[in-house]
Amino acid sequence: MPMKFGMRTPSLKKSISARTTGRLNRAVKKAIIPGYGRKGMGILHPKKALYNQVYRRTTFSIFDLAKAASGTKRGSASNSGCCLTILFWIVITFTIVILQ
Repeated sequence: MPMKFGMRTPSLKKSISARTTGRLNRAVKKAIIPGYGRKGMGILHPKKALYNQVYRRTTFSIFDLAKAASGTKRGSASNSGCCLTILFWIVITFTIVILQ
């Protein structure tokens, strides 16, 4: 599967699902699956961990654009180049559209 870059396609269904996963569900998984919910468990699945790490850094969502526009400082250490990345992808997109 090729690596995605640029803006992620928004999905209302996945967004709601991610926000409504209950405490009980997480507690059950934590009891059954060793290492569930712990940081650094990528060593169990290194290929997936590497893919997710690259995906997180090369894509952005519509909500990231809203955060950048509002100037929110939350997560500024990891998203310090977010505005530059967005600007870069906008320029690239327009260039591709113009060249076609």
